Amino acid sequence: MAIIINSPWIKGELAFQTRKAVQISVVAYEHAEGIPARFCSGLISAVDLSRMLKSEGIESILRIIDPTSIAYYCNGWEQKELQFRKIIANFLKESNVKFFFDEAEQVCDESLNFLNEIGADLDASTDEQVSELVQRIKLSGRRHGGESGAQNATLYMAAHPFSWLNMYCPLIWKKTYSNESFQFVNLMSKPEQRFSVIRKFLQKKRPELCTTNNPVDRYMTICNTPCYIPLEGEPMFIDLIKNGDNWCCDYYYNIRKRSSNHDRAYKDFKALMSFLKTENV
Repeated sequence: MAIIINSPWIKGELAFQTRKAVQISVVAYEHAEGIPARFCSGLISAVDLSRMLKSEGIESILRIIDPTSIAYYCNGWEQKELQFRKIIANFLKESNVKFFFDEAEQVCDESLNFLNEIGADLDASTDEQVSELVQRIKLSGRRHGGESGAQNATLYMAAHPFSWLNMYCPLIWKKTYSNESFQFVNLMSKPEQRFSVIRKFLQKKRPELCTTNNPVDRYMTICNTPCYIPLEGEPMFIDLIKNGDNWCCDYYYNIRKRSSNHDRAYKDFKALMSFLKTENV
């Protein structure tokens, strides 16, 4: 008999078998401009699901997808000492959630050749929805980095589907996981929907790269503006440490009318503070 779980932080119900552990995947990395104060709001959905599974007697582990090497290459960012893993580890340890980091392989000539092949499949797609998404994402890359920006946007699109376990290439992600041991859930922010469309297209186009895993995709009810990408003028994690949550909440409130993204960021920070207070009751 399946266990049905409904979390207020996840869109749609989830069904689980009691005999298998659950692996929950969520993406996080450190942007070159720093870590927003609302950063850990991206973990709320996974923590809540893990706890609900535990209450049903189902073990779970959180897989933190770390695409740093690909993201930094595609954005032309210089490598630096990163702090985000420490922040995530502290948050999840305090939440009593089992977790591990799964890091993408370093970009090399061989992986670039592979991603260029996948990118060519995307460019040649006659699927109207896929073609529109590809052109839109490339246009965004072109605005920020000219033709090399458009090319790197294509590389990022090509790499993205391999993060979510139903496609596999050891040049991009080394680790493999068996569906005999795990049930898989991918928790994503709403903007990930466009990449999910691309992933489904590539699964049909490149069946030889597909795994036997069948992860369930679900979208968070928060973080519609990705929590790891800083908005202009928003408080950063260092501000949270120095000035506290009330100061940051007031700051978010004061800038919330700058854009719809700023308003969503304010709501996400409020949700994070509310979640943490509930934890400590």
